[in-house]
Amino acid sequence: MEATFYQTVYDIEKIHWWCVARQRIVEDVIQRLRLPPGARVLDVGCGSGAVLEALSERFEAYGTDTSQLAIDLAGQRGLTNAFCCTLATFPRAELRFDLATLLDVIEHVDDDLAVLREAHQYLKPGGWALVTVPAYQFLWGPHDVVNHHKRRYTRGHLRRVLQAAGFELRQLSYFNSVLFPAALAAWAGEKLAGMGNDPRPRVPPPWLNSLLTAVFSLERYLLRGLTLPYGLSLIAVARRPL
Repeated sequence: MEATFYQTVYDIEKIHWWCVARQRIVEDVIQRLRLPPGARVLDVGCGSGAVLEALSERFEAYGTDTSQLAIDLAGQRGLTNAFCCTLATFPRAELRFDLATLLDVIEHVDDDLAVLREAHQYLKPGGWALVTVPAYQFLWGPHDVVNHHKRRYTRGHLRRVLQAAGFELRQLSYFNSVLFPAALAAWAGEKLAGMGNDPRPRVPPPWLNSLLTAVFSLERYLLRGLTLPYGLSLIAVARRPL
């Protein structure tokens, strides 16, 4: 991600519809994992720390990010267990975790399989991994460029890389699905008009932001029992075998 974006994300991620709804979905999935009291959680690629802050309220939570600016911003939230490092250089290498979250992380690295294997090694036997990624390479755009993405994923692609890393898949679904037709129509219109999306994240007008938050947040209920057939993103719940 461009360095200047970290401050922007820090400023808006507790109010922007996409950030708020995604966090609600993630928290609902984690709630259903029924982690033990005092579970230890690792947020890989924690950014400026909104998800890590929420995790820290319930668990012994740690975060990593390769951006010192992101870690500094996490520190402004009072988070002391966030480290500027890769998994290979994580300073608490002796720890093993009940859950590792990699939320829109592996699309940023050249070797996604290597990162997933490293996360696998940090999990306890039976530990969980929660992974989200952007979907569909044909949706590649300015947002991907400015965020230094290497790729977008299909369901089959994400399944293969998780299984190659040694994980047992328990759930794999597209999400941000309800809004997908509107987003696809907007993307197609801009392509035909020769326009590029403005990649800078901005909060829509309050009424629209509230509506989008509510619509996207509803998917947490759908994901409790359904595999959604398409969407702007993918979510996977996987486990390290016992």
